[in-house]
Amino acid sequence: MSNIASEQRAKVVYQYLYRQIEDKHVREAIDFLLNREEAHNAMFREAFNKVSQTGSNQSFGVTNDSKLYFNLSAGNNQFENTNTQSPHFN
Repeated sequence: MSNIASEQRAKVVYQYLYRQIEDKHVREAIDFLLNREEAHNAMFREAFNKVSQTGSNQSFGVTNDSKLYFNLSAGNNQFENTNTQSPHFN
């Protein structure tokens, strides 16, 4: 999931740069990088989907504690556990 998030963040940065730059050759390079990030993202999602429903997740140290989510931006109820389900990608 960390790799998926990293690829998505990189894609957002490349999209921002693409909109800011007018040079044709630089845009071609950024377009290549965008396509590469999307391919990596798809591969990581496919791998995640293959192991998410198996016992393999236990090998990665997934415990009930690691499934806790905290909202540290709010002043109240910041330790409320509202979502303990791992995401599924289509």
